Amino acid sequence: MDVVVAGGGIGGGVLAELLARGGKRVTLLERSLEPPGWTRPEIFWPATATFVKSLADGDAWESELAAPIEAVDVHDGRALRELVPSASLRQAGVQPWSTDPNGIRELLLRKASFEVRRGVEVVGLLREGPRIAGVRARKVATGEELDLPASWTVGDDGARSLVRRECGIPIDLETFALDFLCFGLDWPAALPPSRVRLWANRERTDSGILGLGVAPLPRGRGTGLVVVRREALEDPSREHWARFLDLDPLLRETVGGRAFPGGFAHVRRSFGHAERYGIDGALLLGDALHPVSPAGGQGSSMAVADARALAEILLSHSRDPIGDLEARRREPNTRSLAITRLVHRVWTLPAWCRPTSGFFGALALLRARPEILARAVRDVSTRFLERPPDRPGDSRGG
Repeated sequence: MDVVVAGGGIGGGVLAELLARGGKRVTLLERSLEPPGWTRPEIFWPATATFVKSLADGDAWESELAAPIEAVDVHDGRALRELVPSASLRQAGVQPWSTDPNGIRELLLRKASFEVRRGVEVVGLLREGPRIAGVRARKVATGEELDLPASWTVGDDGARSLVRRECGIPIDLETFALDFLCFGLDWPAALPPSRVRLWANRERTDSGILGLGVAPLPRGRGTGLVVVRREALEDPSREHWARFLDLDPLLRETVGGRAFPGGFAHVRRSFGHAERYGIDGALLLGDALHPVSPAGGQGSSMAVADARALAEILLSHSRDPIGDLEARRREPNTRSLAITRLVHRVWTLPAWCRPTSGFFGALALLRARPEILARAVRDVSTRFLERPPDRPGDSRGG
């Protein structure tokens, strides 16, 4: 076998597909037998959306998997306002997409040009001297172990990556300051079908419930998350939750009667950047390499960009795949991680200097300068690229 990929995330799926199309013998191992039973919001920026659409079924893209985002609105506790107007997105030359990450992942695995083994988890690595020579795996259902030799092993097995740990690659992981409660929903008729809606718990951040956001999906569906501080989960208050829902009648319809917090899928994120991108015979990508928070919608775009770069490197028969991957991806991944680090620092500041009314005042000033907002959107939408585009509409390098 040429390559074994540990983990069926979007980065691993894209890498396996590209390598298989290039003539490599690839096996992807995925522990789960079925897609996750819950969903979460996922934003694809233009370079990522265009490329993934080219790999997936184009007809299914807008009918099942992704919805264009025309603007972002926020109810700030007093009124509904445009946070990112459609004019700013047009000026930036940016078309974001709200996606179903589980659906895209499953579509890539179903249409695969490579071998997919579901219900198989990696439990160790094979070695030939100092070189990694494949994986030791186990069938989840039976416990049967099997050795899978390969010229290259790629870890796309998450923030707590076993492949990274077995390779002895250090990473300094921090726990993100905020937690997320994710859910799927039927899109309320009162919400525009192509606009993200946010609700900020403006003057009640001391409750630990900071806000809620929802994004549309095709076929009248949507996906959302509640942003909370840890104390809101450790000592949940029905009163705080009820007061938050009272901000806007649409909030109750959006959450659909779910109990707080048990009616949601709880996600706690770590973030960091591995000190090395691989060792002889093994490479990392996606969350195994650089886990991030949802801030800035960078995670999937980083993983897809990693996969594209790594596929090109391996198909070109590079003499130094690890060094080449580092040279191409270290800087853009560091830029993308900076968004998570900034948001984390803001929410670990003392309570008196966290963003409240002053933050919304700053947003009002930003809305009054659409050219500044457009530049900010443009920056966020291209941070993961190796060569950020020079002009609106140019999505090279991602």
